[in-house]
Amino acid sequence: MDRKYILSVEALPDHVLQVDFVSGSRLLLDMKPYLDKMRFRPLSDPEVWKSVVTNGIFIRFGDVELSHDEILTMAEQKHESNGRY
Repeated sequence: MDRKYILSVEALPDHVLQVDFVSGSRLLLDMKPYLDKMRFRPLSDPEVWKSVVTNGIFIRFGDVELSHDEILTMAEQKHESNGRY
């Protein structure tokens, strides 16, 4: 059984990733802090950044792939580092 979590994804300006979930929630994730990491360096290329797609479970930018769980973890870590819970 394939369970879909992500409805759509859009690469916004300034490396902000908009993720719309099937639940109706929307997440705006600032990816700039991750661009210096080896895994995410390709996202610095505007063509790669704009190539984002989803199959409902994963988000892909060419060879860079993130699961919905990973995106939520990244958002949660960012949220906690800002001192808000």
